[in-house]
Amino acid sequence: MEDVIKDENIDVVEDKVDEPVIDTKVEDKPLTFTQLELDNLINKRLERASKKAEIAKEEAEKLAKLSEADRQQALFEIDKANFAEERKLYQREKLELQVVKELSTKSLPTEFSKYLIGEDAETCMTNIKEFETKWQQAMATAIDLKIRGKTPVSGGGTLAIVNPWSTATFNLSAQGKIATENPALAAQLEASSK
Repeated sequence: MEDVIKDENIDVVEDKVDEPVIDTKVEDKPLTFTQLELDNLINKRLERASKKAEIAKEEAEKLAKLSEADRQQALFEIDKANFAEERKLYQREKLELQVVKELSTKSLPTEFSKYLIGEDAETCMTNIKEFETKWQQAMATAIDLKIRGKTPVSGGGTLAIVNPWSTATFNLSAQGKIATENPALAAQLEASSK
C-alpha cells in the first residue's frame, strides 16, 4: 500500500492515488474525502495563499519605488486602513454583545442576535423592538393553536336538550326564552316533564 523511498537519510512516504479515503472526525461523524476532492481543496487553498503573496509582493514593490517620505505616508495610510477595519470589527462585536444582553433581559432567544445587528445602537434597538413584537405575536398564535387543540368528535348520538320544565333542571328564564322563540317546542317539553 505504501512505497517507502530512502534517499540520503530522508524517508519519503508516497501514497498511491488509488487510496481515496481520508478519515477525520468532526463531532463523531467521520468525514471522508477522495484523493481528487482533497487535491481540489489543497489547490484552492494554495491559490488563495499565492494571491495573498502576490498582493503583498506588489505592495512591497510599490513601496520600494517610493521616496522615503512617500513610503512613510503610504505605510501610514495602510496602518490607518487596518486600524479602521479593526475598529469596525470591534464596534460590530460590541453591538452584538449589546444585542445579546438586551435580548436576554427581554427573555427573547439570543440566537437571533446576528440577524438584529444594525449599523449603530439605535438601529439595533429598533430591530430588537420589531423582533420582540413579532416574536410575541408568533408565540401568542402558537399558544392559541396549542390551547385550542382538536375539536372533540361527537359520539354520533343526538343532542340532549336540557328540559327547563323538569324538576332537576328547572330554569324559569330558559322556559321564557324557549316559549317566545319556539312555542311548539315549549309545549312539548312542558308536556314531557309532567
